[in-house]
Amino acid sequence: MYDIAIVGAGPAGSTMARLLGDRYRVLLVDRRRLDLDPSAGALKKPCGGLLAPATQRELARQGLGVPARVVVGPQLFAVRTLDLDAGLTSLYQRFYVNVEREEFDRWLVSLVPPRVELGFGWRLTHFERDFTRSFLRFTTAEGGQAGVSSRLVVGADGASSLVRRLAFPDAPTPSRYSAIQAEYENSSSDASYGAIFDASLTDFYGWTIPKGDTLTIGAAFPAGRGAPAGFEALVDRLRQSGMRFGTRLSRSSAMIARPTSLFQLCPGAGGVLLAGEAAGFISPSSAEGISYALKSAACLGRALYPGLDGAGARYRSATWPLALDVGAKALKSRAIYGASTRRLIMRSGVGAIHSQPSAPGVPAAGFAP
Repeated sequence: MYDIAIVGAGPAGSTMARLLGDRYRVLLVDRRRLDLDPSAGALKKPCGGLLAPATQRELARQGLGVPARVVVGPQLFAVRTLDLDAGLTSLYQRFYVNVEREEFDRWLVSLVPPRVELGFGWRLTHFERDFTRSFLRFTTAEGGQAGVSSRLVVGADGASSLVRRLAFPDAPTPSRYSAIQAEYENSSSDASYGAIFDASLTDFYGWTIPKGDTLTIGAAFPAGRGAPAGFEALVDRLRQSGMRFGTRLSRSSAMIARPTSLFQLCPGAGGVLLAGEAAGFISPSSAEGISYALKSAACLGRALYPGLDGAGARYRSATWPLALDVGAKALKSRAIYGASTRRLIMRSGVGAIHSQPSAPGVPAAGFAP
């Protein structure tokens, strides 16, 4: 029997395994084959792969520095905000680190102590709990079955967390969005990241991120069958606005959460705890989740330092600052996604390096080489 079974080996799960692996008997599982080199057709996490300042601070606090193999060029210092409905564009200085997300996750996994047992390519199929332990069943990478019992289960399995759904079926859930992302041949010389607003397609936003000789285009749409069509419409509108990119190379999708109330956060209780996006810890304004994943994992590590008994209460107490931060970002999102307030801010030029109107169908500044 394990002391701790962690479902999900993204930034939250791998960080917990790193912090706890030398103190407890830990099992870390993930649907992805993080023990193998990435290959065409392999399951990947759709993510822009930008490390925000909050993520950088938490990595520094944990004594970590990102290795060169994780970083990808170009390293840019501005975000171009484009309101396609109003024909407005503004440039804002921002400080992100551009990384390859899959390499980032594999790097974090490489830091896990050797004594942690790994189950990569495993999918959770069954979960139940009695008074002292949980029973889990997985389908392995080879197609077999693996039965596991553990004193504590940690769900770090993202917005569609099966652990959360099975252990806390009555917990209020955040709004769910379908994030679709594709890589294209890059033929633009624009030296900025992009944030795109188009209320006719989504009440969230889209993004453009140059990575080497490719351009990543992504967007989040309310969950439903219309998301793929919405993505294709967004790509068409970007081309019409003057943005230049070539042939599509790949596409992926995943669910993301967007909490609008503190009641939708669920750090767990008893012998089942949740971390990162599975708990609802993600920015409702930007969908940035890596910093919350790292921070919630650190909170759980501190909560478990004295032992398993009482860890749930200590963890819930430790994550209150994260919950309040999510609440503040929910208020911020009302200004960002309220069309009138966003356009007022953009037209005012407050905080912008450069701001100008751009009529629909006319190339936005910086989009054309």
